[in-house]
Amino acid sequence: MYKAREIIGLPVVSLDTGKEIGVVTDLLWSHPKMKIICLVVEEKGGFNHNRHLSFTDINSIGKDAVTVSSADVLEDEREHLDAASLNQKEGELVLTQDGQNLGTLNDVIFDVNEGKLLGYELSTGLVGDLLTGRMVMSPEMVATWGKEAIIAGFTGTDRGDQGAVSDMQW
Repeated sequence: MYKAREIIGLPVVSLDTGKEIGVVTDLLWSHPKMKIICLVVEEKGGFNHNRHLSFTDINSIGKDAVTVSSADVLEDEREHLDAASLNQKEGELVLTQDGQNLGTLNDVIFDVNEGKLLGYELSTGLVGDLLTGRMVMSPEMVATWGKEAIIAGFTGTDRGDQGAVSDMQW
């Protein structure tokens, strides 16, 4: 289990040459498919060119690096219609259906082996996070991905009964 923030900034290393071919700068996921689509990699070489690394082409994600079979697995950046980006969604407001503010999207938690989404980490701000910890919302509980807010598919009064939001256990 990994958080997206744990892999952003990691070097991407090619196993066939042993060279660092880039650095992870973002992560794209599909909420409808509940899977990681790809990592966004800034290629080394001075051009600051972003490439996509399909999740299926990743050899391994470790605490110090992401490994791939070769640099050839990096693809040109392209639009993924149903994709969300951590860099774009981070800080977005999360509301219940009855208008209760659950906080803001802080991170995405996923299974490192299969790329399956496991949860969305929510922040209530520095003081709230320190006092009560961060919460995790199950991806199944998101009703709407809006342009300015994420709407949870429950009300503020029934969120605990459905197991939709839990205290962060990390």
